[in-house]
Amino acid sequence: MQSPTLIRKRLNELELRTRLRARPRMQGRVLAPAGALRRLPRTAGLYFPFYHDVPPEYAGDLRRHLGTFRRLGPLVSWEQALDVLAGRKPLDGPVFCLSFDDGHASWRDVVVPVLLELGLPATFFLTTGLVGRPGNLTWDDCREIAAAGFAFGSHSVTHRRLADCSNGEALAEILDSKKEIEDELGAEILDFAAPYGHPAVDYGDRDVVIARGAGYRSFASTLRPAMHPGDSPLRIHRQGLHPAWPLWAVRTRVHD
Repeated sequence: MQSPTLIRKRLNELELRTRLRARPRMQGRVLAPAGALRRLPRTAGLYFPFYHDVPPEYAGDLRRHLGTFRRLGPLVSWEQALDVLAGRKPLDGPVFCLSFDDGHASWRDVVVPVLLELGLPATFFLTTGLVGRPGNLTWDDCREIAAAGFAFGSHSVTHRRLADCSNGEALAEILDSKKEIEDELGAEILDFAAPYGHPAVDYGDRDVVIARGAGYRSFASTLRPAMHPGDSPLRIHRQGLHPAWPLWAVRTRVHD
């Protein structure tokens, strides 16, 4: 069990990030000075950058981020990334695996057109309870995204912090979302991204065990270090970004 001090620190960090998230360009400027101490990856490592909502005014910024990653190394599908971890695919330099969380309508309107334009793969981690709500995708939208060749994973039913759930509630969040996506899209869902995603506060070993028992092959956190062959797919590290951030701010999350 984590100490109360560590938990309070993590919750305070989340509160500050929530306030800054409403002003992403300012958030990027706040983070950028710390990027002076880092560099974008040049050595072998597997990175999982992810985004949430991408309103139209940030489409050009997203292209800039993705173009930068592509200059550094290939962008691969989630399936291919798991092959890297399993040692079935070589890791000779930086490799990137892109994903998006929640269920925003901007996936349909902004993200998918950019990805198709650039010819890049991505996985969309869907919070099923958001589907059909204002500002979010419908199931028909999700089916169109899947038909365009993109993969889906689960991001729970309600986006509750799993650590706050009883055993039965955690099972429902993890399993019911999987079943609903499978029923709606007609495809097996094998990958789960934990809401908020920090193992010190947001989820625990219990939830990883539940996910594995439910049939998931991977479980993603928001820990940031690069991954390498031999690392567990049930302990995926993902680096949360916003397209409005300057590249120096990106370097605080994605670096050697």
